[in-house]
Amino acid sequence: MPQTLESILMQETVHDVEIIVADDCSSDNTVDIIKEYESKTQFKFTYLQKSHNVGYNKNYQQAFAACTGDYVAIMEGDDYWLKPNHLQNHIDHLEAYAKSSMSYNRHLRLFIDQNREEIFDWTDNKDYKLITTEQLALENKIGNLSCCVFRGKYVQNLDPKLFDMEIADWMLGMYMGQFGTLLYLEDVTSAYRIHDNGQWSKMDDKTQYLRIIEFINEYDRYFKYKYTEAFTKHKRRLEILLYGDKSLKGKIKKIIPYFIKKIYRQI
Repeated sequence: MPQTLESILMQETVHDVEIIVADDCSSDNTVDIIKEYESKTQFKFTYLQKSHNVGYNKNYQQAFAACTGDYVAIMEGDDYWLKPNHLQNHIDHLEAYAKSSMSYNRHLRLFIDQNREEIFDWTDNKDYKLITTEQLALENKIGNLSCCVFRGKYVQNLDPKLFDMEIADWMLGMYMGQFGTLLYLEDVTSAYRIHDNGQWSKMDDKTQYLRIIEFINEYDRYFKYKYTEAFTKHKRRLEILLYGDKSLKGKIKKIIPYFIKKIYRQI
């Protein structure tokens, strides 16, 4: 928690900053700890009061609804930003490319229980790369919410139906792609802590693949099958990992002769 807060307060930007604290009734004195830092900065703090736990999706919905700025950055509780120019770098790129809807940066992944780290990377060594919803449908190229900065006007008009689904960086990125391309920034300016007992990381590979396929089907319906071709390719790769390459081809070869025989016999 201290590292997370200090990484926010160290940000050097010419813009006014408001910190929206969307604590979902945590039991570890999170809000009290945060309040101790208010005197260390000129940033404004706003606390969203809750009488009971509302869950991940609704907590984000309430947090986004409270954002009124031109740009909205996310910091999840266990993550932190690595450089004091993290916010300003995003804003500079978004202002330079007015047709973009959001930006996200390469980030450092810290596997805490395994004592290892890696850079989540998808770049060709350019300062930034333009990403579309169709490209994201092929593969989640974002990977974490704390590396994202959104244009405020789109956050302030989010479709309420989004929060009826299980959403995070991937779905939000595809949704933002409806309003403009996404900027993928090369500079590594944020860190994402991953624990073995996390909600997602504790799943084995098979369970994760099956869940992603469920997401794909749900997201494909939401977008009214506009990106079905890309989603299908994504799903096919996962099915190969789950069942092997012959999972579909082999079945097709067996099914076609069977139906030919059945039709022939009926004639």
